[in-house]
Amino acid sequence: LANLFASHRRMLHEPARRRAGRDRLRVGHAWSLAFDASWQPQLWLLDGHEVSIVDADTQHDAQALAGQLRAENWDFLELTPSHLRQLDGAEESMCAIGFGGEAVPDAQWQRYRELTGTDAYNLYGPTEATVDALVARAADAEHPVVGRPVDGARAYVLDAALMPVPDGVDGELYLAGAGLARGYLGRQGLTAGRFVADPRGSGSRMYRTGDLVVISADRTLRFLGRADDQVKVRGYRIELR
Repeated sequence: LANLFASHRRMLHEPARRRAGRDRLRVGHAWSLAFDASWQPQLWLLDGHEVSIVDADTQHDAQALAGQLRAENWDFLELTPSHLRQLDGAEESMCAIGFGGEAVPDAQWQRYRELTGTDAYNLYGPTEATVDALVARAADAEHPVVGRPVDGARAYVLDAALMPVPDGVDGELYLAGAGLARGYLGRQGLTAGRFVADPRGSGSRMYRTGDLVVISADRTLRFLGRADDQVKVRGYRIELR
């Protein structure tokens, strides 16, 4: 979390400060506290910003959430793409927005990259890599991408033999670095299957995400889908049987 804080402060907080023209920003916290992404707004709080925690009823009422956003003049809010779409443009009043937890449709990406007063960020990361592992600014890419690693993280696109694939060829995404979890508590077999030795790091490990990606010409990562039957529903992982 300390590593993620330092990275987000550089990549999100400081640009938002400059765009707003103020040192102290107002941030909405509309995640369930059972979701790992609920740590993201708390990092803004640790950086000296004001964080407004939204109650559960308002979280589930897009019109009420948009009303609170406007009434309290929030500068930043992160939601899943499908949740953001329900705000009917209210999010465009902020200087920055974040989205994550599921793939973003191309039409929504295009809308956000064309905003002039709002920076939009795609924040990708499984819980096993401490909330956010990759960041992409919509304005920097013509089509949806999951971006580049946060400071202190590493991302590999590998084949079945754990060898790097060429640019433009799809492979499975592996994550490594400061944010990597130790494993699954009391689940040694599952841990061994997902947290594997990093052949490029001395004694370190990497996490097998199960996500298929491709390296674009600008060296950003583009999400293609899953290597298994897992699906995402409003940010929640569902394992199909």
